[in-house]
Parts: sequence; C-alpha cells; structure tokens
Amino acid sequence: MRHLALALLLCSLAIIGAAAGTDLSHCLDPSTKLDAGGDVSDTELVTVRQACAQLQQANLHSATRIRVDHAASNLINELQHRQATHH
Repeated sequence: MRHLALALLLCSLAIIGAAAGTDLSHCLDPSTKLDAGGDVSDTELVTVRQACAQLQQANLHSATRIRVDHAASNLINELQHRQATHH
C-alpha cells in the first residue's frame, strides 16, 4: 500500500513538474544555488524572481507552492541584501 501511495505521489509530482515546465526550474534552481552558497548574477536574479512571481500566481499543487514560495522568499532576500550593499 505504501508503494502505491509513493508511486502516485511521484507520478503527480512528475505531472506537475512537466506542467510547470521550465518556469519551475527557472525559479527553483537559482534559489537552490543560493542556498548552497553559490552565486547568481544580478540580471539572472531579477529574471528568476519574475519567473517565481508568475508561478506564485499559477494554480500549483500545495507541495509545489511551498517550494516556489520558499524560492521566491530566498530570491527576494538576496535582492534586498544586494540593494542594501550597493547603497
């Protein structure tokens, strides 16, 4: 029974990921890079933040929405940090 539930969960996540497509990875990947201590260019940061904002307006599965919201928060924090250090 657990295997069936896990299979269904993975299948639904795969479908959601395919539906969100590239936009989802554009939002999540740079945030993951920042979490790991990597660097994202200023231009990419602004572009990715816009991709996350569009995803936040989409009808996403609750688990995906949590990931997108977390990524958007990370990106906003990084933008604010950069703006504060540039002034």
